[in-house]
Amino acid sequence: MIFRKLPVVWIIILAAFAVFVMTMMAALPGADNASAERSADPANTSPELAHLPIVQNIPLPPPPPTPTSSPYSAAATLYITPNTDLLASTFNTASFVVNNDSLNGQRLAELRIDLRTRLFPDMVFDPYGKAGDTVAKDVVVDVREGLSFDGHFYETPHDGGFDQLILKFRNFDRGDRFAFSVDVDPTSITGVAAPGPHLTGSVGGLELVGATITATFDDGTVLVNQTWRMDGSSDPNHSGAIAVLRPGLPERPVLEVVGGSSPAMVGSPDQVIRISGPVGRPVVLLVVEGGLFTAGVPGGGVDLDPFEPNTALGAREFTGVIGLAGILDIPVNLRKSMPEGGINYITAAFDNHYGVKGMVATPLALQLP
Repeated sequence: MIFRKLPVVWIIILAAFAVFVMTMMAALPGADNASAERSADPANTSPELAHLPIVQNIPLPPPPPTPTSSPYSAAATLYITPNTDLLASTFNTASFVVNNDSLNGQRLAELRIDLRTRLFPDMVFDPYGKAGDTVAKDVVVDVREGLSFDGHFYETPHDGGFDQLILKFRNFDRGDRFAFSVDVDPTSITGVAAPGPHLTGSVGGLELVGATITATFDDGTVLVNQTWRMDGSSDPNHSGAIAVLRPGLPERPVLEVVGGSSPAMVGSPDQVIRISGPVGRPVVLLVVEGGLFTAGVPGGGVDLDPFEPNTALGAREFTGVIGLAGILDIPVNLRKSMPEGGINYITAAFDNHYGVKGMVATPLALQLP
């Protein structure tokens, strides 16, 4: 026999292996007509499996379906310094472009631009040269085709300038063209010669992200949205902003600094921003490094507040989708590109799944020393 040719130690090993295999087979389902399943009820669990954990396959809930685009009739769009670089200025020709996008004949009657909710504080309309640098510009109509412009006026005085501009129209139909320019300046450089230290007197759409735009139509429809950074530019530091006004756009996101607060001076550039909102909603987080430049400004600056920048130095965007817990955490690396910089303003907007942004989150301010 073959076992006679094997050493005794190998015979012992083979015998032990045979006993192990027989023991494992006895524990398989059906052995001794007993179930080998680990049950949640200890009385129904075989002794051989009583020590094993209970594994339950609980499927995750499916994500909500992508909503269809909301139907609309009255609609409008405002562009601020479209297709321009970081040093764009609302002073330049056709820096504001207004479109009537209505589908059923509604005419745009009024457009209100409210800067009180803009990203950077203390940016105002400066039509008379009393806020910002010494060069001023009231509204100048640069393009007008097919409509009647009934004039403009300002509201909400602010440190020599104004927070709100209201434009009045007649017969503003879909397809008509209207563009204008007007000076916007930071109040912190009041009295300095143009264009201000580090070109701070050149304010573009990026600094005005979050401005509240209200469109009123001749049928009584009133639509409100806020400006957001334009998509589709090849320049990561472009300054174009856009507000699409139509019904059914996303609500405002809620932001917080994980493990921190805002506004705040922070010791580390590495921070995590938490966005709260509806499950499955696409979101864009915008981080803008700002700087405060006051060299040559009378008195060293006017009405300065903590964490106040007066120009944008760069911008980055981060995209994601709100998770099943109703939150999305995005790690960001704050920047300080020059000694006067490091004042990072952070905001966000939800996408309607079709590229249109809704209301803008109240910004966070984090400054690097």
